[in-house]
Amino acid sequence: MSKISINLLPPEILAQEVKKARFYKIQAAGVGVVLVLVFLTSLTLALRILQSRNISEVQVKLAKAEQRISDLKSTETSLMLLKNRLMVVNQYFGVSSQQTEMYKLIEKLTPLSVAVNSITVGKGGDVTLQAFVSDPVSLDEFVNNLTSVEWNENKISQVSVDNLNRGRDGVFRISLKITSQ
Repeated sequence: MSKISINLLPPEILAQEVKKARFYKIQAAGVGVVLVLVFLTSLTLALRILQSRNISEVQVKLAKAEQRISDLKSTETSLMLLKNRLMVVNQYFGVSSQQTEMYKLIEKLTPLSVAVNSITVGKGGDVTLQAFVSDPVSLDEFVNNLTSVEWNENKISQVSVDNLNRGRDGVFRISLKITSQ
């Protein structure tokens, strides 16, 4: 026997049920769109927070670099002042001392890319030097100039490296003791 189905519901109710089903589908799609928008908004907010943190870190690094530069400027000013004082003293005496000769020799042998942080010249002409060097080639050139008899005019008998390190910024910090002849 074949099944016979009889639908006793009026056609208006069937049409209403079809409309409800469409409405629920549209409503589900709307909720999905809202959830996607909430996810994208939270993702954008998280990225903004991360960028703010990165910007803050970069600003702190910049402030440290500016502070270091200003510290080096004051050191450079002090060195220039000491150099000028030595020149004035030498003019009064009319004779160049061994200290002055060693200072001039070190100044001549130092490449432009080497930033001298401090230099101490003893009475006997022995030198203690601290410097910043930005690249290893300049560091090598500086040490070679100091140790080469051709360059140091046979005024330096020994160069010893007390300390050599490389910071996170890639700058070499070197401390040397230079013994005069």
